[in-house]
Amino acid sequence: MSRIVLPTSNVPYHRKKAVLRMTTEPTKLGEAGRPASGARKHPARPLLVDRYCELQPQLQRRISTLLHGELREELHAVTEHQRVVLTFLRGQSVTMSELAKQLGVGESAATAVVDRLVRQGLVLRRDDPSDRRVVRLALSDEGHSVVTELHKRACSKTAGLLSVLSDDQLGQLVGIMETLDQAANEMSIRFKTAAHDNKHKEQL
Repeated sequence: MSRIVLPTSNVPYHRKKAVLRMTTEPTKLGEAGRPASGARKHPARPLLVDRYCELQPQLQRRISTLLHGELREELHAVTEHQRVVLTFLRGQSVTMSELAKQLGVGESAATAVVDRLVRQGLVLRRDDPSDRRVVRLALSDEGHSVVTELHKRACSKTAGLLSVLSDDQLGQLVGIMETLDQAANEMSIRFKTAAHDNKHKEQL
């Protein structure tokens, strides 16, 4: 039985792409549903994981750039960073530290973005009813309207991009994304629980 040798991350992309194309081609089946003689074998999983890690941020950047360019006239002078904040605040209120953690920036940088949104009347600062020392951020009525309209237009633009997929492919894509989202959420919960337990042990 031949041994499969994996291309590594420093293998030229055109060679990796050729192997990846092999993984996405349906396996030819012979009698009794078994792979036909000479059917290509799938390479091991690490190669696909490697390609996913390349594609995911690349695709996210391209879609974000495409949507921001297409929606520039509808953004009402809202920058890309401000749009991310508005989208994150949709349907919830958060503290400045929570927002900064979500954006992956310091609180001073997050505060600068929020200050501009407050001046534009799109975000409100409110006292936390359970702790007056805490200030929570939420969308204003105008902010809700802007985010709802941007979401509607973004979905319309995205529909054009997704038109390259069949209904079955789109259904599979959404199902895969939901599975990954659930897995990521469960990993996040486990990480927070482990961090909390470690902190508790250090205090003992």
